[in-house]
Amino acid sequence: MNTQSLLHYLSIAPPTIPKQGTNPGPNTTNPQYDADDITELVLWPEFSYTVIIQRYGELLNSTQIRPDPFTSPPAPLRDEPTFHLRFADLIMNRVRRGLRAGFAQLAPELQIGQLSTITIDGGGSARIINQFRPDAAFIVVGASLTTGVNRAPGDLKVSWKWRSSMRFSQELMDQREYKQVLAQVNFYMEQHHARHGFILSDAELVAVKRLNGNGRLAVATSIPWSSGGAGRLSVLLGLWYLGMLAAENNNWSLH
Repeated sequence: MNTQSLLHYLSIAPPTIPKQGTNPGPNTTNPQYDADDITELVLWPEFSYTVIIQRYGELLNSTQIRPDPFTSPPAPLRDEPTFHLRFADLIMNRVRRGLRAGFAQLAPELQIGQLSTITIDGGGSARIINQFRPDAAFIVVGASLTTGVNRAPGDLKVSWKWRSSMRFSQELMDQREYKQVLAQVNFYMEQHHARHGFILSDAELVAVKRLNGNGRLAVATSIPWSSGGAGRLSVLLGLWYLGMLAAENNNWSLH
């Protein structure tokens, strides 16, 4: 049977999603969260290829998995609901397979390492608090839909409404839109007492770490959608690593 290393499997960049008929506009707003909730932003340098390989290189190289090649170009994208479908088709199932393979290999060490077996799913697969539903969830396998915790909430955006470069824009409106989306993810993380979260668009993955309960966040360097190959972080590998962080029973939570 044809197999490849888990590292190779997760290092493949997803295909570019073509866009048609897109309309720029503001991101989700709600009285419960606001751009002003974000009080400080710092770098998260530990979210890197080097650190992932230091921690999990042996596991990623020794675990074998059947290839799941991207066989046909994705259909065009014009709105956020369609991107949710592309995420499910291109990304979520592959990250789920990668986590399943990694945890199967780690099975004898899970208890010693204080790790739970984690998978990725839609936000409704974890407890919904006050009707707020993140777009994605890292959850403990077998946890209850009604009481299970979202250990690393994710929000899906489209690149023509949000991009990480807005942080450094000369336009104050762009800077505000950038923080507005961070505030949304921060709110979800606070609801679930989660330390980690992410924003994924059709252009990039941005991992986020909550440093306190007062809007201080560490933001990882953006991983371009097109990034992949030997020695480079890909969207799939970045999400897999977020799943491994969410697995740490003594570290996923920040109260």
